[in-house]
Amino acid sequence: MKNLFLLFYFVLLFSSCSVKLPKSYCEKTLKEENYLENYKNNYTLHFDKNKVSDISLQNTNEIFKWNKFDDPVSLNNFNTRPYFNLISKKDTVTISNRHIYFKNVINFRDIGGIKTLEGKTIRWGKIFRSDNLAGLKKSEFPKFNDLHIQTVYDLRTTNEIKGKEDHLPENVNYVHFSTVKDNGDLLAQLKSKVINGEISEEKSIELTLELYRGCVSENLLTVRNLLQKVLASDEPVLYHCSAGKDRTGMTTALILSILKVDRQTIMDEYLLSNYYRKDKIQNMLGKVKLAKVVKRHINTKVIENFMKVDERYLNATFEVIDKKYGGMERFIKNELQIDDKKRNELIRKLTY
Repeated sequence: MKNLFLLFYFVLLFSSCSVKLPKSYCEKTLKEENYLENYKNNYTLHFDKNKVSDISLQNTNEIFKWNKFDDPVSLNNFNTRPYFNLISKKDTVTISNRHIYFKNVINFRDIGGIKTLEGKTIRWGKIFRSDNLAGLKKSEFPKFNDLHIQTVYDLRTTNEIKGKEDHLPENVNYVHFSTVKDNGDLLAQLKSKVINGEISEEKSIELTLELYRGCVSENLLTVRNLLQKVLASDEPVLYHCSAGKDRTGMTTALILSILKVDRQTIMDEYLLSNYYRKDKIQNMLGKVKLAKVVKRHINTKVIENFMKVDERYLNATFEVIDKKYGGMERFIKNELQIDDKKRNELIRKLTY
């Protein structure tokens, strides 16, 4: 009887520790009329069949026949990354999967397919962003190599990397390129303060805002050098931090700005991290809720503020650019040292 009571107690305890995230986490902020989903080696193409007259696959010897009654279109056990041509009366649109599935790398994305203010489209398969690659499995190396990524830029500090080193195929060039100062034990001290309930909700937001402001003020030289290297590459590149959301998100925002993507679309792409990380965030907050049995002062909202992305965060970066540097156009020209000629060359290379 006692054992049954204990079992009931623990079931009740664990069920009460589940966390329900706001609906916003379950919605893709970047709205795309046509998109391709990827799970393992299976792909599902969503599109408006009323606007598409034909579909073809690029760069493959496999025969693909589109049944016009299929909606969506599926490819199962497909060993290479598919690129679909959606053919309509007006033009042909190329579609591939934005999110690339790896079991333990959850925020791996291609920034291609995004429209610019000039009506151009960013090329797929040129620039990738992700969370850390410590969890990449050797069995997934062929899929990683299929992306033809030549160089990986790791934006983490040395202390962040310890014990979580990237696991990469030998043919990939790894570059450690920390974009923030390595403050050693400060991160550990911050974690301790969070666990002990010494960080308020307001303080957690302010600390994150400071990181985003510092990206284009205190760390400007490093960020400029990173952008120049990423954009100069003629081969596909990837950059990442720990979670692939803050430093990686800011880097992506600046690249998209250089390519003349509007600010709202940049924000929508940035906020996708909440969508792809929702399960991880939900699981962590569930564990935090359970930990409150012992650590009563720990605040789940503080943990969430550090784990999520938020419009206020990226807007803090934009605010510094607008107020301190006179806007994005001047910032790109004067601070990133990309003049009009160079910028147009980058646009020609990375868009179509």
